[in-house]
Amino acid sequence: MNSVLNLTFVGLTLLFTVWNLVTLSRYVRYRRLASTSELTWSPKRPWFYNLCLGIGFFMVTMTALSLFVLDRPVLATVAQALMALYYTVVFPLSFRIRRGFYKKGIWLERGFVPYAKVRRITWREHPELLLVVMTDTAVLGQVYTRLQVPGERYGEARRILAGHIEDRSLRIEKSILGLSDVDTPAQEQV
Repeated sequence: MNSVLNLTFVGLTLLFTVWNLVTLSRYVRYRRLASTSELTWSPKRPWFYNLCLGIGFFMVTMTALSLFVLDRPVLATVAQALMALYYTVVFPLSFRIRRGFYKKGIWLERGFVPYAKVRRITWREHPELLLVVMTDTAVLGQVYTRLQVPGERYGEARRILAGHIEDRSLRIEKSILGLSDVDTPAQEQV
């Protein structure tokens, strides 16, 4: 039983180390790109945002108890501390990354994508306004991701995309489903 528990703490330690590092590296990248924003907005907080903060403060308490009151194994305390860090600092910090359009690319839900890696785009307008983007990645090949665009920013978002198509910083392939063989003007592609 003890070995299963230790294995669980090793898994949690690795998982939260990766999540913390990935999210913090995204935030650092965002800070470098922030001055180049063309059209950005804050992402919506999910319904479970406050629940995650509650989990974080619970984990802070558990970590303090493990360190100063309880005689807990070091691995368990490290796992708790990493969870506390994620839920109280890193998770809320991820919502400070503004989604939208920058001079060199688009900040989508999965992270920043340079215009050079965007292959296809399309809009989905019901029930929420989404920009669906197909990208090329070295590891995964072609990946679809999305960006929820506020309705009041729709026209400006289309103009920014059209401008990047016109200046050739964004080169779009055929339609997102590959059904069109003709190249259309930038406004119609966007």
